[in-house]
Amino acid sequence: MKENIREILTRAIFEVFEKMFFVFLEPVETARVQYDSVSFIDFTGRTSRSGAFCLKMSRGFTELMTQNMLSCETLEITEQMIEDCSKEAANMIAGNFLRKLDERDVFNLNLPKYARMDQAADHGLILSGEDDVVVSFESENEPLQVRLAWQEATEERVSV
Repeated sequence: MKENIREILTRAIFEVFEKMFFVFLEPVETARVQYDSVSFIDFTGRTSRSGAFCLKMSRGFTELMTQNMLSCETLEITEQMIEDCSKEAANMIAGNFLRKLDERDVFNLNLPKYARMDQAADHGLILSGEDDVVVSFESENEPLQVRLAWQEATEERVSV
């Protein structure tokens, strides 16, 4: 089940970044990387499922994503633009993944959140469950990590 979830998540991430942000990702092994920001979104299903997505990104990755999505130059990018694009990435990955996972269930996505890495833990935006699904990527040598935590209503907290 976990590998199936990983495959669906990876496919959803590729689709979102290629189609919306024109960012072409390469999968990489999880490595200790310094990330600069986090976007986070949690969800509940109409049935019994709930969970959250956490995207950790380098500054260069968020600039690349923002520049491509908004068709602007690097010098034109503001912190607000980076925050908005980062939250939109979390929202779109969650929606794409959940639709692929179960077309019959209806999921309610909460509003995405964003924080600089040094403030993310204080805002509860870091996922760290040992059973979370974690996939890591690079684009133009800039890192992205996406983490998915999953919970069934009958379970206290289970990550996929």
